Amino acid sequence: MGIIDDRDVDLCALRARFGRWLQGRPGMARAEVRSLCHASSANGFSNETYRLVVAEPGQTEQTLILRLPPSRTGFFPDYDIARQYAFMQQLEGEAGLRLAPCRWLELDPAALGRPFFVTDFIAGEVAGDNPCYVREGWIVDATAEQRRRLWDGSVAQLAQLARVRWQGDRLRALDWPDRSRPRLQQHLDHWTALAAWGRAQLPNAGDDVPMAELARWLERHRPAEDLAGVVWGDSRFGNVIYRGFEPAALLDWELAVIGDPMIDLAYMLFHVFLMQLYHGDSETTPRRLSGFRGDAETVAAYCEATGRTPRDYRYYWLFNAYKMLCIWQCKAALMLRTGTWDLGQALECAAGGRLRPHIGAVLAGGPDAAYLR
Repeated sequence: MGIIDDRDVDLCALRARFGRWLQGRPGMARAEVRSLCHASSANGFSNETYRLVVAEPGQTEQTLILRLPPSRTGFFPDYDIARQYAFMQQLEGEAGLRLAPCRWLELDPAALGRPFFVTDFIAGEVAGDNPCYVREGWIVDATAEQRRRLWDGSVAQLAQLARVRWQGDRLRALDWPDRSRPRLQQHLDHWTALAAWGRAQLPNAGDDVPMAELARWLERHRPAEDLAGVVWGDSRFGNVIYRGFEPAALLDWELAVIGDPMIDLAYMLFHVFLMQLYHGDSETTPRRLSGFRGDAETVAAYCEATGRTPRDYRYYWLFNAYKMLCIWQCKAALMLRTGTWDLGQALECAAGGRLRPHIGAVLAGGPDAAYLR
């Protein structure tokens, strides 16, 4: 999803331990780890990520990515590295879908003190969170035509993901645990439980009545189960590597689940709105960068490409708004726990005050209302 403080990690020790482990892999008996460093710290909230260069004597260097769960309690209470890797591995090789090739999964903590996985490194540009890509950086500096290519390519990847058929043993291995309950209900319950975990760490937080009301609305209006597909879960520009304004790899699968893939499209559009709301020029009427398409046009193109209906888009926009409020409870708890924020700052984050009026507007008038307040 970097707030995780990994500055106290001994990189030399990590490099040595990984090197010993690497030499136990088939075909890597004489491999050396020539460098290991932090990957970009511009994005993300949860995992520790490192870039390393390895090679056997006389062979071409290979650049890899090493990913571990946080060494201390992190953004979320639990991290299922194996599940994240399994989604990536199952999707690898799907026609037209861009992912970093998987290398290894290690579940034995003896090697590095924690489970981890390794993928190939994919070179390219990532939309920054800090500073935000709507304020400065290569996306702001691009032309409207280039931004449209980025937008259309990103939507095309989501459409390609939605077309992946997920059934049989492949589905059962990663599906929600309770086959007797709707997937979306379990997804809602998952976020509600995480919000409660985060909020319990905030002194004097009290009950969040509007948030509970939104959860009840989502429960009452939950759409019927559609054809099951992969929900990436974190489908935002900051989790895509771009080359030439085209997606080269989709990153960060820790929130992946089985469900309606429309959730991903709604999250992409919601997150663009959120970035404009919090980092754009106006707190009340966020405007998109030129070249970025509108919601209605984007949803229509996605539905035409996937054969899915647009009827549930409003619901999933609100579902993602609720998810973000839940995430903010966890973020506030983490920032307070690490001493990065005081209690007042943490409670302000948990309140999500700037977003709340837009949630009300969408409840009353549909997703476009979020842009018209």
